Amino acid sequence: MMHEVKDRAVMYVRMSTESQDYSTDHQRARIQEYARKHGIVIIREYADDGKSGLDIKRRAGLRALMSDVQSVQPDFSRILVYDISRWGRFQDIDEAAYHEHTCRRAGIEVVYCGEQFSGNGGPYDSLLKSMKRVMAAEYSRELSEKVFAAQCRFIEMGFKQGGHAGYGLRRLAIKASGEPRAVLEYGEAKISATDRVILIHGPDEEVATVRRIYSCYLNDQLSEAAIVRLLKSEQVPSEFRRPWTQAMVHSVLSNIKYCGALAYNRRSSKLSNRRIRNARSDWIVNPDAVEPIIPLDFFEQVQAEHARRLRRYNRPELVTLLQDCYQRHGKVNAKVIAADSAMPDPQLFVRSFGSLVKAYTAAALPRSLTYAFVETKAKLSVMRHRVLAQVEALVQAAGGNIEPTLTPFRVVLNGDIRVQVEVAVPRTPRRGLQSWKIGLKPGVDFVIAGRMDPARGEITDYFLISSANLASGPIYLKASNLDRYAALRFETIDAIFGNPTATHQATKC
Repeated sequence: MMHEVKDRAVMYVRMSTESQDYSTDHQRARIQEYARKHGIVIIREYADDGKSGLDIKRRAGLRALMSDVQSVQPDFSRILVYDISRWGRFQDIDEAAYHEHTCRRAGIEVVYCGEQFSGNGGPYDSLLKSMKRVMAAEYSRELSEKVFAAQCRFIEMGFKQGGHAGYGLRRLAIKASGEPRAVLEYGEAKISATDRVILIHGPDEEVATVRRIYSCYLNDQLSEAAIVRLLKSEQVPSEFRRPWTQAMVHSVLSNIKYCGALAYNRRSSKLSNRRIRNARSDWIVNPDAVEPIIPLDFFEQVQAEHARRLRRYNRPELVTLLQDCYQRHGKVNAKVIAADSAMPDPQLFVRSFGSLVKAYTAAALPRSLTYAFVETKAKLSVMRHRVLAQVEALVQAAGGNIEPTLTPFRVVLNGDIRVQVEVAVPRTPRRGLQSWKIGLKPGVDFVIAGRMDPARGEITDYFLISSANLASGPIYLKASNLDRYAALRFETIDAIFGNPTATHQATKC
């Protein structure tokens, strides 16, 4: 005989870990007894084993149940639950009432088999349910506070509270009598609930690596990323036998357990709330819980160095830092900045100003030969591109053909003549006259060279020189020998290609 929907029910059971009085077997027995007494047929079970009742998001069983409740045609009319606390210890009691109300709107009754409700849905039932929900929520809050207090006390006694030991350390289980029991492997739980766990040094090679990481960071001024590359290149195994990462190195450099302290409550997520970082003043710290691997003063120097490297500077502060660095060393360059412990990474100046040269300019530092070379190189590149563009335009205007090559600033004219475009810069030796060097590169038939005026930073004239002219070596143009190369000299680049409006000059510089 088929039972009507009104006689059909599902059961929901949930157990966290706080008491065997709420075991799922105990709940099932009580619910089944209630169903037999009231002639109800249980067609399905929804369960959440070992799940907290603080919210619904981690309870797949309750989520599946609510999904079936809101289906088009539910095949049951009752949900049998042991008591209010098994439905949930929601910290917001309105959430518990909301889920029950959702069931009631779908025509499904939530029945608490272990509670003394009248079942008529009257004011007394509503008041009693509200009180029970408050009691269930308060139980969780009180339990959370008791557990937190106990864990703080254990930290003060030098016992570790959960989590793995960390690179260079190991967990040692201690019996209630204080006698060591065993070193626990990663993921291994203590044997007895009365056992406690302390931290001890791990293998000697790991301890040595921890000390080396600190030395590399502070003494050698290596970044965390550089330390990772160093450890990988030497194939130093990590704690999990995986390749080292920057997060692993940062964990070693920042955890106070390496200087002998245990800290608790650095982060917290009480009553299933979002996990947060707590202020240093809220930490529970035992400064002498572990035999230190790193001296406390050295650890604090590393933390100060880390804070310095992470500090954000504005442009005026960076300008002041550059000026102070120049006063200390008499010069400033990337190597000097990197070696100065009072200076941030040179790349910070590049990111803030666009380049180191622009940073030096903003700081009004004296110009060195290095700065001048960088700027001159950039100007030369612009000039060479401009001369090359003019050559291409003039050849095409004359009906000729020009093709680029893989070599920068080298082209082929009419499929046969290989031309190199250059800009000659002035050279001033310690002894002798200022000169402009024009040389020949392999595989070139002609060189078109613009001669740059050092005073104006512009091209003053051009030279068209064949490979035959340069066969014996480079030409060094000087004010005293320009007449010798008058036939190769042109005032404008147009004149090289026979433009009638250009004047072929042989005047002195």
